[in-house]
Amino acid sequence: MADFTNLPINIQRVAKAELQDSEKICMCMLARSSLLRPDFVVITSLRVLVLDEKFMGSLAISYANIRCNVFFSEILAVKIARFLKHRLFGQARLEINVKRNSYWIDNMSLSEARRAHQHITEQIRR
Repeated sequence: MADFTNLPINIQRVAKAELQDSEKICMCMLARSSLLRPDFVVITSLRVLVLDEKFMGSLAISYANIRCNVFFSEILAVKIARFLKHRLFGQARLEINVKRNSYWIDNMSLSEARRAHQHITEQIRR
């Protein structure tokens, strides 16, 4: 688990801007995208928010990119997928299915993926 205050400043700023006043941050974790750049997963009381940090050319100027911003009310199903590479490294892929789309949060640690899966399924049932 990651602590929200230890996330990069750009990620914190964008995440706070997306949150509503009544929303609380429940979990923060790191995952890896296919380009080996970290994905910052923020699970709140109302939604799943996945952000990453991009760099513009050679200027070393970074900005935060929102990869996934899904309310629990939109989620149809959530599951954990583990393929050979995930099993070798003790990781998993969290798959979030919404109408007409599917979001993958890949290469999360298995324990964090299980915690996130449990929390999201509890929120969906409410």
